[in-house]
Amino acid sequence: MKKISSVYNGWLLLLLLVTAGCQKVIHVDIKSVGKKYVIEGTVADYDDSYSVIVSQTLNVSDLNLFKGVEDAVVTIAEEGKLPVLLQHKGNGLYRANASGTPGKTYDLFVRIGAEVFTARSSMPQKVAFDSLYTTGRQLVGRRQLIATVEFKDPPGLGNAYRFTQLVDGEKENTIFVTNDQLIDGRNVVYELLMFSSDTTSDLKRGDNLRVEMRCINTDNYNFWYSLAQSALGQSQSASPGNPVSNIRGGALGYFSANTFDKKDLFIK
Repeated sequence: MKKISSVYNGWLLLLLLVTAGCQKVIHVDIKSVGKKYVIEGTVADYDDSYSVIVSQTLNVSDLNLFKGVEDAVVTIAEEGKLPVLLQHKGNGLYRANASGTPGKTYDLFVRIGAEVFTARSSMPQKVAFDSLYTTGRQLVGRRQLIATVEFKDPPGLGNAYRFTQLVDGEKENTIFVTNDQLIDGRNVVYELLMFSSDTTSDLKRGDNLRVEMRCINTDNYNFWYSLAQSALGQSQSASPGNPVSNIRGGALGYFSANTFDKKDLFIK
């Protein structure tokens, strides 16, 4: 399993690469930025879904992009039930063979030495992943195949969705997230658009495409949306901050109770 907590360190490197192309010189005292813990917890509606990755942010000068924390105490409790202790599987990954239920609320507890971090997340109701296909589009000067999904958004505001694209087993790092502000109660056709000049990421015949769909709550939508906006430089702030987190205690990251579905497509 890939450690997605490297998204913070990767985001920092992306920011450095983007600003390197600007003419204005921005002086940043990177020594003044203290290390923080990063917690990424997930509960989903399938077996063995309790998963928490605990790591630390690194200095820009550090060679590696991931440093797992191996001495944390991690539990997840479903409302009305006793906490489940997650076992350390190596390099900061903690897991338990348990599943979540839509409509239930979950509490995360992480203790690292004397520091305690907590979070709460409620799992939304599941929305069916109706279909997956590709659509031809003219983007960034070339014809591309775009992964396209269809689903029916339930009536009533508050639904949000995150999609992940994998090609031949390799995850695409683009963040695909949307809510129902403009699609409430509608049949939705959502295209996973990537505006990249790098043609190596283009879909092509012979690719095995997988798209994963997660129904997420508002807290987690805010996290992924703010992360995407910061990475793209679309924040209203002159200097982008950390993504909006629902972790209490000072750690970065998120805790998400979400549903999960997936579809596979061989591109002919």
